[in-house]
Amino acid sequence: MPTKIERKSLSAMVAQHLQERIESGAYPIGQQLPSEHEMTREFGVGRSSVREAIRKLENSGLVRVQQGLGTFVLSDKPTQAPLSELLQIGDEEEIREVRELLEIRIAERAALHRTADHVRSLNASWQRRNAAVNAGEPAGWIEADIDFFMAIADASGNKVLANLYRAVAQQDLRKSIEKRHSKAPSLVKLTTLHAQLLESIVNRQPGKAVEVTWKLNRS
Repeated sequence: MPTKIERKSLSAMVAQHLQERIESGAYPIGQQLPSEHEMTREFGVGRSSVREAIRKLENSGLVRVQQGLGTFVLSDKPTQAPLSELLQIGDEEEIREVRELLEIRIAERAALHRTADHVRSLNASWQRRNAAVNAGEPAGWIEADIDFFMAIADASGNKVLANLYRAVAQQDLRKSIEKRHSKAPSLVKLTTLHAQLLESIVNRQPGKAVEVTWKLNRS
């Protein structure tokens, strides 16, 4: 039987590099990490990957993020198992069910709490997704699709909920998209529902956002 090689996301690789530096003492406790801009240049990744990497470190208790100031090293050893590891005990169906429940809640909250910045982020992900669909680039639209839901999680205004969703989505979202929406007819339906979800969040319609999210998960 061939050996299965785990494919790590860009954010996971960035998080691993940063964690190694923290554990080695290159970034001592109390030190501020480089800015997002500096890390995007160093690692050659986008800001979304850097932000996701920081969230992973924050979830592990290695750093703390101070709004307006930066990210600071809190500990040189993880204080808890990452949520992604804790979720390994669940089977595929259990994780999917949790993800869908979380998506309904974050969509509802996003419609209530979104800001102008959140709307810009959602629109950017939406435009990237449509461009990739039109160009026939499956990898591109899957990444943009994931970014779209992550942007909704941010717009929920609840950090704990957003981080929990990210951990669950890492286990299930990409797999679900690839499995259920790889064909053109499915993409057309999915795009229509995405448009409705975006509109409901922009127009602050929480009931509509919940309804559309439920349809997305049943499509």
